[in-house]
Amino acid sequence: LEFQGAAVAYVADIFKVPTILIKGVTDIVDGNRPTSEEFLENLAAVTANLDESVTKVIDYISGKCLSDL
Repeated sequence: LEFQGAAVAYVADIFKVPTILIKGVTDIVDGNRPTSEEFLENLAAVTANLDESVTKVIDYISGKCLSDL
């Protein structure tokens, strides 16, 4: 996990709230181009992939009890 996701997971655990974290990466830190260029170039692709992934997760968990997951 990354820092923000870890913080969310930590607080969710304290309050016993089931949590699913999904992350999209829009920049590649070790690329040869400036991060801002890579971010803008990858944003549309990452957004589309997140849309598809989140839809699959919601479809999978919809109507199920936590014990079914």
